[in-house]
Amino acid sequence: MKVSKKHTISINSSIEKTYKAPIYLDVKKIMTGYGPLPKSEGVKDDENWANPKGERTVLAFGKKLCNERIIERIENKYWKYELTDFTQKSFFFVKKVTGEIWVNNTTKNQCLLTSKYTFDNKNILTFPITFLFVKILWSGLQKKGLKNMKILSENNTNFYYPLKN
Repeated sequence: MKVSKKHTISINSSIEKTYKAPIYLDVKKIMTGYGPLPKSEGVKDDENWANPKGERTVLAFGKKLCNERIIERIENKYWKYELTDFTQKSFFFVKKVTGEIWVNNTTKNQCLLTSKYTFDNKNILTFPITFLFVKILWSGLQKKGLKNMKILSENNTNFYYPLKN
């Protein structure tokens, strides 16, 4: 069983910068926490991140939370990535999370960035937990992350990862 949440935000920036923002910016500046959800502690093993099929290890509570891997990349249009292999008990209800990002140019320096997360629930017994988590907590974190990307993009913040194709 899957539970999804999608949000869109308008960003006053070029399509190139808006497209790269979700993947190339420092995750600690994007995922800054929401309610009981803590801010990101960062990542490790990220030498090939931001490249096609790039991977990294996501950290939380001082240790590995999960693995994150880029599945698909269509330049200046679309990203798809997965979070798998959750090791912490706080995510006992999740099998996998798929993230998707679409970027559309509305005018020369304005874009719409749409973010969708789909949580694959582990089993029918944990579905209510997954549903409430995604619709209440994750939705809030997702909206806050989009607002942070907007601020970082519009202020021309330097990318955390080097630009490679």
